[in-house]
Amino acid sequence: MIAGGLLLAAWAVLAALSGGIDLGDGLATRGATAAMLATLIAAPFAAWALMRARDRAAPRSGPALLAIGGLGGLALWAGISIAWSLAGDLSWTEANRIALATLALVIGIALASLVPKAPERFAVGLAIAAAPVVIWGLLARCLPTVFGSDFEPSRLQAPVGYWNALALVAVIAVPGILWWASRARADERDLMGGAAALAVVVTVLVLTYSRSGLLAFIAVLVIVIGLMPGRVRQGSAVVGGIIGAILPVWFGLTTDELTDDALIAADRSDAGLGLLWRIALGMLIAAGVAWGIRRLMGGGRLTRRRVGIGAVVVALALVTVAGAYALAKPREVGTWVSARTAEVTGTSGGLANTPGRLGSLDTNQRLDWWGEAARSVRGNALLGEGAGTFPLVHLRERASGEDRLNVRQPHNLVLEIGSGLGLVGLALLGCLIAGVAWAAVRAFQDRAPPTVALPLAVFGAFLLQSQLDWSWTVPALTTAAMAAGGVVIASAAPGPAAPGRALPRPVVAGAWALAPIIVLSAVVPWWSQEKVASGNQAISAGQPAIAVERAIEASELNPLAVQPWLLRARAAALAGSPVDMRMAARRATEVQADNPAAWTLLAISYGDTAAGRAAWQQVLVLSPQDQRARLALEATD
Repeated sequence: MIAGGLLLAAWAVLAALSGGIDLGDGLATRGATAAMLATLIAAPFAAWALMRARDRAAPRSGPALLAIGGLGGLALWAGISIAWSLAGDLSWTEANRIALATLALVIGIALASLVPKAPERFAVGLAIAAAPVVIWGLLARCLPTVFGSDFEPSRLQAPVGYWNALALVAVIAVPGILWWASRARADERDLMGGAAALAVVVTVLVLTYSRSGLLAFIAVLVIVIGLMPGRVRQGSAVVGGIIGAILPVWFGLTTDELTDDALIAADRSDAGLGLLWRIALGMLIAAGVAWGIRRLMGGGRLTRRRVGIGAVVVALALVTVAGAYALAKPREVGTWVSARTAEVTGTSGGLANTPGRLGSLDTNQRLDWWGEAARSVRGNALLGEGAGTFPLVHLRERASGEDRLNVRQPHNLVLEIGSGLGLVGLALLGCLIAGVAWAAVRAFQDRAPPTVALPLAVFGAFLLQSQLDWSWTVPALTTAAMAAGGVVIASAAPGPAAPGRALPRPVVAGAWALAPIIVLSAVVPWWSQEKVASGNQAISAGQPAIAVERAIEASELNPLAVQPWLLRARAAALAGSPVDMRMAARRATEVQADNPAAWTLLAISYGDTAAGRAAWQQVLVLSPQDQRARLALEATD
């Protein structure tokens, strides 16, 4: 229990430190540091947990072997892909990220096999751990001069640093809240507290403007309410929470000081205080509504059959009303359908970060990104182009030269894995999902406690959002989801292992031996990034000699990275040494021959020469829509 609590606290810190996001761009961000530290903690802890659980049934169960083999194999395959990767450093970063997710899966399986009532304890613990992150996100808007910063976007994103990721952090707290409000020993105070907490969650969720977060929220409600008892209490809490969120949500979506981007913090202060008292009042309303609904329902029960019949009745009513309206006003309906079709196909002109996006079907360029990744899969179906290399695939495949539309992920997990790791990678990902699904089916068939639905809802919400966003690249989200999958797997195989079926000692010894390798793999590229960041600071301070020294150290730590050579070229330019600049730029093209940034720097270093024009031509081969290269070549014609 203590170990689990410490891990959940560490997860909260990881989420608060930019979610552990490391985009592999050579910048020593706090997210990259958090991900490295998370691996430093998780690797030995996973080995210890596996050792403690070696005599339990869960680690040797079929679902566990399938899921761990799939995700661990995916991490290994990502590392192997460095051999043919478009960018070896990006593949190394991705391999480390998947390795951290694998550690979370192993820890989830091992600890859940040791802790009684693991599903509900995990769900409640995750809700408690998510609370400071969610509250921080709200306080950054309510008290911007204290918790926020100047020029923040209107969409809530602090402290995770990405709105859709913050939305999912809020969503994964929901199963624990619902269980607390509806558990067997719950009283009216628990129900009212759960409704108040859900009002906060819904407020955060809507003010992130995250449509994928809303879909994940609905998925959680369907799984938990559909599979667990206590539906009257759960429904009361949900309805209360939604009604309680109306007041702060309406204010947050209609107040200019809260919906305008790039305001200084002081300009949001008054509106922030207005949002704060409305949240407090909304929590009271939520508690009162939940209490009233529970009193009204009395001892009534909502069986799955009744819920299903109710859903069918509501759906039929909506279809009937919609059909009647279409027959009465076909022209208006046709105009509406055309507008929605334009949104879905991406021909509506893009989607702004305003409250209006919540009601839009605009895919916001996703169809383009999915098409780029799909073309990459068709071109390299078996092996892929190297883990994590979509930033370069995008530059090669994009149809627009607008750099503001550039992305580093295709916003779809299946296509991201397919593009980077091919059919082999997709098969390994399928093993992970199949392992968790197998365990869920087995758990319910064997009449395991229905609380298995709680971690299953967390895993399902992540899986859903990852098909629409880049959740896979946010370690705070992947670790929570994989640990949840581990809890599901352990719940399907409770108790001690059968005689002679304990985990072999060599497996445990191998886990201990593997731990320092995983840690070293995480530390080395992070250390290289730190050197590059230090070199960039030296450039800003006008100290090219120090920058060169840092670049040399960085490239020795991570010979796969292109950033140290780009740094060295910039230092040479600052020092007025064109020969050294060309040498460094040339070396960058050798380290990553498929990276247009290296060829761009080489072209600049050669200037208006035949070699410079040849370098610009290579830029266009790797990034056909590069406007700078086009203009440079047109100027020399």
